[in-house]
Amino acid sequence: MPTLASELRNKLERVVIEARDAAEVGARAALEGLAVQHHEPYPHMKPAQRELRNHLRARARQLGDRQDGSGRLAIDHLAGECAYEHWHRMLFARFLAENGLLIEPQECMAISLAEAGELAKEEGVDVWVFASRCAQRMLPQIFRPDDPLLQVAFATEHMLKLEKLLASLPAAVFTASDALGWVYQFWQSKKKDEVNRSEVKIGADEISAVTQLFTEPYMVEFLLHNTLGAWWAGRKLSPKDAAAAKTEDELRAKLALPGVGWEYLRFVRGADGASGPWRPAAGTFDGWPKTAAELRVLDPCCGSGHFLVAGLHHLVPIRQALEGLSAADAVDAVLRDNLHGLEIDERCCQIAAFALAFAAWTYPDAGGYRPLPDLHIACTGIGPQSTQEQWVKLAEESGIPMPAVGREAIKNGLLNLHRLFSQAPTLGSLINPAELPGDLIAADYETIQPYLAAIRAVEKADDETRERAIAAAGMVKAADLLAGDYTLVITNVPYLGRGKQDDLLKTHLEKHYDEGKADLATAFVVRCLELCAKCGTVGIVTPQNWLFLTTYTKLRQRLLARREWNAVVRLGENAFESTAAAGAFAAFVVLTASPPSRDYAMAGIDVSAPRGKRPICSPEKAALLRGDMDAAERAAKAANRGGRQPNDADGSIRLLPQADQLTNPDARITLATESAGDYLFLLADTYQGVKTGDNDRLRICHWELAKVREPWRLMQSSPSKPCDFDGCTDLLNWHGDGALMARLQGLEGVGAYGVGIGSVSSLPTCFFLGQHYDSAIIPIIPKKQCDLAAIAAFCFDPSFREAIRQIDQKVAVTTATVLKVPFDLEHWQKVAAKKYPAGLPEPESDDPTQWLFHGRPDEAQEGTELQVAVARLLGYRWPAELDDKMRLSKRARALVKKCGELAKFADNDGIVCIPAVRGEEPAAERLLKLLAACGIELESDFDLDDWLRNDFFAEHCRLFHDRPFVWHIWDGRKRDGFHALVNYHKLAEGGGRGRRLLESLTYAYLGEWITRQRDGVKRGEGGAEDRLAAALELQKRLEAILAGEPPFDIFVRWKPLAEQPIGWEPDINDGVRMNIRPFLASDLPLGGRTGAGILRWRPKVKWDKDRGKEPDRPKAEYPWFWGWDEKTENFLGGNKFDGNRWNDCHYSTKVKQAARDAAETKERKK
Repeated sequence: MPTLASELRNKLERVVIEARDAAEVGARAALEGLAVQHHEPYPHMKPAQRELRNHLRARARQLGDRQDGSGRLAIDHLAGECAYEHWHRMLFARFLAENGLLIEPQECMAISLAEAGELAKEEGVDVWVFASRCAQRMLPQIFRPDDPLLQVAFATEHMLKLEKLLASLPAAVFTASDALGWVYQFWQSKKKDEVNRSEVKIGADEISAVTQLFTEPYMVEFLLHNTLGAWWAGRKLSPKDAAAAKTEDELRAKLALPGVGWEYLRFVRGADGASGPWRPAAGTFDGWPKTAAELRVLDPCCGSGHFLVAGLHHLVPIRQALEGLSAADAVDAVLRDNLHGLEIDERCCQIAAFALAFAAWTYPDAGGYRPLPDLHIACTGIGPQSTQEQWVKLAEESGIPMPAVGREAIKNGLLNLHRLFSQAPTLGSLINPAELPGDLIAADYETIQPYLAAIRAVEKADDETRERAIAAAGMVKAADLLAGDYTLVITNVPYLGRGKQDDLLKTHLEKHYDEGKADLATAFVVRCLELCAKCGTVGIVTPQNWLFLTTYTKLRQRLLARREWNAVVRLGENAFESTAAAGAFAAFVVLTASPPSRDYAMAGIDVSAPRGKRPICSPEKAALLRGDMDAAERAAKAANRGGRQPNDADGSIRLLPQADQLTNPDARITLATESAGDYLFLLADTYQGVKTGDNDRLRICHWELAKVREPWRLMQSSPSKPCDFDGCTDLLNWHGDGALMARLQGLEGVGAYGVGIGSVSSLPTCFFLGQHYDSAIIPIIPKKQCDLAAIAAFCFDPSFREAIRQIDQKVAVTTATVLKVPFDLEHWQKVAAKKYPAGLPEPESDDPTQWLFHGRPDEAQEGTELQVAVARLLGYRWPAELDDKMRLSKRARALVKKCGELAKFADNDGIVCIPAVRGEEPAAERLLKLLAACGIELESDFDLDDWLRNDFFAEHCRLFHDRPFVWHIWDGRKRDGFHALVNYHKLAEGGGRGRRLLESLTYAYLGEWITRQRDGVKRGEGGAEDRLAAALELQKRLEAILAGEPPFDIFVRWKPLAEQPIGWEPDINDGVRMNIRPFLASDLPLGGRTGAGILRWRPKVKWDKDRGKEPDRPKAEYPWFWGWDEKTENFLGGNKFDGNRWNDCHYSTKVKQAARDAAETKERKK
């Protein structure tokens, strides 16, 4: 069967998302119509409806919906379950019908949808209701015959909506092999987005949605082929075959079975991978059972059953070949003997069961629909859903008498299991019944198992007990599977970092999987090994970071010492086609539960793209894993990569001695075959920089201040690109010698000179200048300064980044990682001698965003010359000009000195009007004189006045990170209106000087312009009336800013209410982001940009919630940290402190003044 084309997959996604919304609306309406949520039935309800209502309420309570003291019942879980079952019953019916498998129950014949429609008419029901009932009878393991939810009738309008959505799907959707897998991921996608946005800790209600991720077909095939297929090769290939074959394809052809070509099964030659007879790269798994009937395969996170379905398609022809079975008998044998699935989400279990049954019925020559053996699929997310007493009572009434001797131990064992499974909705397959203690006080799992088996057969009449018994039966089935031993445990593990785990999950992982607790995925690696029989194997899709992060060092050391590593495949980014996996970096790992021999070698394959290189898409990765270079080239072109590049990963197999991995720094798993020289950590040190905990408060761009002064310090961060000097844009608030820092660290690097590495993505390199620094740059400080040139030559070379990425593929590498690479000092000394014949470069920059910048327009980075000239015209000078102690190159120091020639062009008060105002020349004429003094000539057709009016400020914002220090204030008229460039530093100057400058702009500069326009109106001058109206609108807003009433007020979240500015009373230390808000508060009525207020362009500034939480603050001083609702003006605090860092609060002058008065009174009383 083909897989879904991207257009069909997108169509299916849209329909399923819309169907969930429609089904949930319909389900809630239907349930409320039955008074399920109400404390009593509606008077008009009939006895049958009342009985159904009672059953539904019992089901709701079992699902976890809460009932209050008045009897009112929440139905959120119940409505969600009802919506799911109704839509999926319809969906499954169409899957069956489109494949000729919809069976009419009375005649036991396959019918089409058209025939179903005719039969539905005869019964007086809708076609989809009839088809759904057929599907329900065919699949009693999926849809319980007595399920009260399926007795709920949706209103006609809701059913019509669902029917229309289902009918909109093309038939090709239902004949695609992967469609069922996508169905549930799409059903959960909206919930997943909602949970991720909410930032809640992930527990029982969220875990299935957040961790749901469809496994790509090539992932399933590769892992099955290199485990089950490798075992098959060990049985099937003769020594002669292995010696004679010339290619992997020849070997695959000898192993081929009907429908299985083993395209992903990889081979190597001999022990060294280069000579001798062929063998499967991952080994032949000789410790596995000798017969296929004995193979027990488990997917403990089976989702929609992708691995199980593929396992069926691979095991059936093997069983046929080895045992001479018919297709139907082989299918039944595989279902009965080989395949097992566990899943935390009951709905996923239903889809997995349907997918497996569907695969069995559609298997070639297997006879189509027929009753199947019981499927070994169970939900691990079902708890006891009963009290301890009710649970023991179920066992006591199961029909198996408890012996007098040992009775209490059995009961205690049952209670232990109850306690363990009460956490099932969160823990799922992490539950291990084998951990139940067994002694005289409490029986172990093996002892209580017969009572559990009997519970599964208990039948009770009343609703509550029936639901408890059904839940208990499901739990017991899961417990049986969890207690088993398996030959092959194969899965795509759930991903969930420790920071997102709720307390229950976090505590369980810490207690049982301490070495892997940092991510749920890594804990599952360990859990999968626990589920293995002796010499059993784990084949998993995992995040790749556990293979190299120091967090997992102990886990790697233990597994490398005690388990065979059969294969490691680094997939990197874009392993999944689904956007739900954006940012995931994946790997395949195959481990066997037996100790490795001393010379054991594991297979390594790398199909990832180095950071900063073109990404390798999943179809290209799949082709590389097959060894099909032609298909990889086609996939690269189809993904708009322009074809493959010479240094792209090629999917070649390396045999790597497992013991050597233990000698790597931190036992990191690398796929490199050799290294040269000592490690860099022998010759250099590195430190992690400060973490402010509040960058928005404690860091600003250097140009946000006129001069670097207390409490600010120059700081260096990650370079944006590889170059000698970069990352020098910011200042750090060093109040109290760093007392405000969340993590005061890395002081050893301050004052030291070295190399700086950006910690993310492509790891850009620059020189480290010894200033304060953050954790985004990793300084490498040589132990001996004489080694700096050699270290710099290495770090600036691409081979350094390649070496780093061999041992750490995470987006952000750790500080320690950069020193754990091989370094050949003698070689790099020779390279340095050629690269730096005159010695290492000294600090300088032509980039005006760097505090190293010299200040000359004529020597500025291409494209920034005019921006630098305008800044100089407004009186700005760069930090390098004002600090004669800054370490600079001779060239930079000479250019700084030349800047003195330009001082005469700087404006005195910091206001430069673009039109001529108050006797000053137009801005363009003044700027031309400054440019001429720098030797800069403009193109003859370049309109400088137009550029200043219409382009300057947008370019200024983009260049200076949307923290502009020259503000373009205008009245909305592009060509003939009032435009003024204002020096922000002077506008935000303390001591009332900034306010006086704003008053000067409002009443002197703009006032004169208004007077001129009034005169023009009197003279009948064309356009004067419009210009006057525009200027008055601008003046009105400037006056509002001076007054400072909301929304023209300044709000600074880290200052108490008594210190909030009143009117235009900015503090330049608060930064542009805080102080610019009044100027963006009210758009001009004509001509202005949306959201730009009275500025010519809208900087990308937001005042929503900043990251992090504030420590406890008094409500009277900081009311916004006490549950602000994001809308109330003059908010004075709620009942609960939440510490949310909101920035868009507004307070009136009256409230601020009252707070000031109260603070002053309190201070006087002291």
